[in-house]
Amino acid sequence: MKQLLNISNIDNVEFTGVSFIDDVVGIDEKRIFIDMKHFNRLDLKSEKVELAINQKSLSDYMEERNKTLLKQENYAEFDHMNNMLGMLEHDFFSIDKIKLFYRDENNLSGEYIIDTSDEDEAGMASETHDGELILTVKSID
Repeated sequence: MKQLLNISNIDNVEFTGVSFIDDVVGIDEKRIFIDMKHFNRLDLKSEKVELAINQKSLSDYMEERNKTLLKQENYAEFDHMNNMLGMLEHDFFSIDKIKLFYRDENNLSGEYIIDTSDEDEAGMASETHDGELILTVKSID
């Protein structure tokens, strides 16, 4: 896993959002950005990252976004967003990159990047449990 944040000092960092990115050759990046308010939990360790998304909150987010997109008749974006949300639940391992956006204690913002594209280095799993969608990335030794 490629990480661009010193996680030994994670107590001084407040995460504000998460972007899941699916790099598709020739089609540019597909991404979905989720505000941290939709997460029940985010645990970071050097060998494992676990993100627990509140399923009801995620569903509400999708519904609100869909209303906005359909008002603008932005059907391509509508389909893309629903595909990405479906990918989180059913096909998480095909996402190539996860970015965690943060602010540190000095209010400087940045990104914590997890490169999950190498199957020999990162193992991924998604499961649902007690109303949570739990996404886990582990480094493989």
